[in-house]
Amino acid sequence: MKKIIAVLSGLCCFSFLYAQTGEGSFAISLSPTIGWMRSNDNLINSNGIKLGLKVGGIGEYPITEWMHLYGGASFSFSQGGSLLHKFGGNLLPDSKLSESKYNTGEKPLPDDVQITYSLQIFEIPMGLRYNIGLPNKPFDMYLAFPEFYMGIIGKSNGKIDATGIRLKKEDIGADVKPFNFSWGIGAGIHLPLNGDHYGTMGLHLQRGLADVTSNNGKRVTGSGLREDEDSKGTLNSLILKFAYFF
Repeated sequence: MKKIIAVLSGLCCFSFLYAQTGEGSFAISLSPTIGWMRSNDNLINSNGIKLGLKVGGIGEYPITEWMHLYGGASFSFSQGGSLLHKFGGNLLPDSKLSESKYNTGEKPLPDDVQITYSLQIFEIPMGLRYNIGLPNKPFDMYLAFPEFYMGIIGKSNGKIDATGIRLKKEDIGADVKPFNFSWGIGAGIHLPLNGDHYGTMGLHLQRGLADVTSNNGKRVTGSGLREDEDSKGTLNSLILKFAYFF
């Protein structure tokens, strides 16, 4: 994991430096997001979206006339989604909940409990963008693929909803892993502006590859069996990305 961070950080920095030589471009970006979480456990279901925002910078340089390599850095706010657990248990054993009774004992959380994750992430995105010219149009199309995102998860808040339980803004950082890794694809328009300036607007899909849940919890099944809750929970989002290059 450390090697991946080092490689992506180096390529990101190279992109910024290359952009400053005049052969590349630098952009500021603003991206509203719609996020959700998925689980590989059929007893844990995705059950809600999370609205968020990404703010950052992008440096890119041309490989060919129609292909660009880019890297950048962004801060992502309110990323996550909701997971509905069919069976309850001690699902957040290491978190600093406002009421310790909800992560003490064998089954402090009941069946059909919903946990909503709200995460702040520092991300390093990079990828390839392909320009597709359109005849007699004031703009071009673009396709971005592949895209990769390396994320460092910072503040982690959670909301817990169940029968008789409603907790908000709980500190669940101890039950969330510190890193996230994902890939993506996107498409949109490339609009020339004054001089060498241009803007892009597109819709991107980001799919999580890494498990962001620590899996230290236990659940109690319908038969009363206590077992490890070792599912893989991933972050996913639709991103409406706006960028201004200068």
